[in-house]
Amino acid sequence: MSASDLDVGLVLPQYGTAIETVRDTALEAESLGYDAVWLEDHFQSWIGDPRRGVHECWTTLSALAEATDEIRLGTLVTSQDYRHPALLAKMAAQVDRVSDGRLELGLGGGWYEAEYDRFGYEFREPPAKRLRRLAETVEILQGLWTNETYSHEGEHLEVDLEEAFCEPQPVQEPHPPIWIGGGGEEFTLRYTAELADGWNFGTLEPEGFADKLDVLREHCESEARYDEIRKSAELFVFVGETTDDAEAKRERFVDAFLPDEPSEPREFFLLGYVETAPTGTPEDVRDRLADYANAGIEEVMLVVPDAADDGDESLELLADEVLA
Repeated sequence: MSASDLDVGLVLPQYGTAIETVRDTALEAESLGYDAVWLEDHFQSWIGDPRRGVHECWTTLSALAEATDEIRLGTLVTSQDYRHPALLAKMAAQVDRVSDGRLELGLGGGWYEAEYDRFGYEFREPPAKRLRRLAETVEILQGLWTNETYSHEGEHLEVDLEEAFCEPQPVQEPHPPIWIGGGGEEFTLRYTAELADGWNFGTLEPEGFADKLDVLREHCESEARYDEIRKSAELFVFVGETTDDAEAKRERFVDAFLPDEPSEPREFFLLGYVETAPTGTPEDVRDRLADYANAGIEEVMLVVPDAADDGDESLELLADEVLA
């Protein structure tokens, strides 16, 4: 396996940027041949100062659906707690319509407790409570998208539906792909095996992903079911024309956004991404992505912190080597 076997997407720069920057980066990614662009679903930044401006995921995604023509559009990932599942089904169907069938819906159980608390959402513990709600959300989305009417009696969610419907339905059949994000082996990977079209996680070396995929395979009812699930990795990337250029980018990012002694969950989370980030020349990054492909990863979602900087050529450097 090589890096050229991977689908390559880009996580857009939505923190501390102008909306024009988000749109222009999506258009650049499309013109360079990236497969998808992705937005995270947060109300406050989890990188650096929480009050950095954040572009809301779904309204921004709708605007990008109109601005772009071919590139796929996804959420990495939407928290199941932030929107009523019937509303989310309607929103997602509309974005799929606007984009003519290019939506990828990523869902997660939610992890950013400080954000939950600040904006009035209940952060349920233990995590299994959130993940059971996630699984039920997937069931509701699929039910609304594939039936003329759909009724549901909530078990973990406080949601009862009586002959509800989602019209117009999404363009994609049977429905837009649903990705589940997270690395929990008892619940997240089991629900992925049972319900999802794709799986995403980050902060791991290739060997760590191989171990997680072994667990996912064990949860699947058959090898055919395992093969149906797209396996993806979210990776920070620091790339330059020379190794020194790339290392300097990484050091500037660390100096700007990581304290010397991380103390909050979001800081440890970011540290994991930085420690596992492919860093170096385009050839170095290509070779490192090949390691992920050999571990069983089929798609990567790249976070390129310098992509929004004036004059930065990271996306073009990566495209010339990785997308060739």
